[in-house]
Amino acid sequence: MSAAIVAAAAALAGVLVQALIGDRRVRAERRRAEFVAAVRGVLRAYVRFRGRQYMKIRARRLGRDDTDESLAARYAARDALTEAIDYLYTATADQRLLAAAEEARELVVALGDAASEPGAVDEDAVAEIGRRARESHSALRQMARRALYG
Repeated sequence: MSAAIVAAAAALAGVLVQALIGDRRVRAERRRAEFVAAVRGVLRAYVRFRGRQYMKIRARRLGRDDTDESLAARYAARDALTEAIDYLYTATADQRLLAAAEEARELVVALGDAASEPGAVDEDAVAEIGRRARESHSALRQMARRALYG
């Protein structure tokens, strides 16, 4: 009888350990999936906002001011990037990655600032900030890859 009780207790303990290990794996995989989604969201939003900034620069080169639609689209793209970075903050504690995302955002904002009004485009600033923005995008992408795969 006591052997049966010990065997049953051992079996229950084994089941409990397996459940805890499985739960831990599920949570780790869920955190990883959330991290991947957050990084992809930042990269996607960054590309869209940068594209909107280049559309603004093109319009300024042609002497055009913002339309309500272009302004709304650019602000929506900026907001999407901010929201994506906010989500990244909830998905990782990697300070280097978070700083890289913030730097990328600052660069893309500065890119638009280089074309402040119709006919006034600081071409040197656009070239320099554009280069730094592309480098920042590549660095962010590489940091995310290293965070995922080592």
